[in-house]
Amino acid sequence: RPYKEKDFDEVLEVTMQLWNLKMKPFTRKNIKVNSNIIRDTGSIPKKINEGIIIAEVDGHVAGVVHLDFKGKKESKKVSLSNIKLIIKYGLIRLLKVQSMGRFFEHRIDDDELHIHGIVVSDKYRGLGIGTSIFKYIEAFAKNKELKKITLEVLNTNEKAYSLYKRLGFLEFKISKFNLKQKRYFKADTHIYMVREVKWYVRYIIKNVMIAIKNQINLK
Repeated sequence: RPYKEKDFDEVLEVTMQLWNLKMKPFTRKNIKVNSNIIRDTGSIPKKINEGIIIAEVDGHVAGVVHLDFKGKKESKKVSLSNIKLIIKYGLIRLLKVQSMGRFFEHRIDDDELHIHGIVVSDKYRGLGIGTSIFKYIEAFAKNKELKKITLEVLNTNEKAYSLYKRLGFLEFKISKFNLKQKRYFKADTHIYMVREVKWYVRYIIKNVMIAIKNQINLK
């Protein structure tokens, strides 16, 4: 379902199960400190955020997806002032977090829905929530008339990679890590994957068939 402002605290808690793994090598701090950095820098817009999808079980956030696409509606990010952030966390640590964010940036095409992050809470894994989330994402992309869904995965995350392949995603780009990044992420490469949205595939097939039919009629 779509995100609501009341979900923010649970969304942050579940999201940090993924993001903390990415942040910790840069901040060298625990999940509580890293959660506070995300909260205080306004990295997740709180009031309105069309780019967050929620999987809910018994009234609790069981899974979270962070999406990027052109025209995404979200409220203005609310952050502590730069001075307060520097006093609280230190300039070097904030610069490291900023550099980490730039590393995971992805340029979005007009026809693209990019999955910036997907995580299922430890408490709810093994219930098929991941597969259900992808069905929702597919419908979401179709509703927005987007042609492709993209995502990224570490080459060492074999379980996630296998799931994405099973769901029809194909590799289209591989980014190699430098030595420092290899040590941080315990991986050699960052794999980008893509899948055409079903409505668009059907649209292409339909138009190809019409073109073939027209060619036959012309003859």
